[in-house]
Amino acid sequence: MTAAAFDDLRPRLGRLTEETIDIAREVLVEGKSQSDVARERGLSRQRVSSMVKSVVSAANEIPREWQRVEVWLPPNLAEKVRQMEADAKADVARKNQSTDAA
Repeated sequence: MTAAAFDDLRPRLGRLTEETIDIAREVLVEGKSQSDVARERGLSRQRVSSMVKSVVSAANEIPREWQRVEVWLPPNLAEKVRQMEADAKADVARKNQSTDAA
């Protein structure tokens, strides 16, 4: 991720701590490994991974509890999975719009 793209993302990261944002920047923009950042900051690699995931989720507008799934499928099943993803994202967008309107 470029520094400019990360800076553009900042307004969507309001709920995250500055430490989380700084750590994610080190990994996503500066290209440091999660292990190196964890060691430098005295954190577990799992904690750093969780912090980065929070920022990536916000960047992709994906709810944090969602899970990434990678599988090989026949074309017809792959299309069904893609449609399921699109439907789920549309549901989240609708919920976000109704929350913003309230």
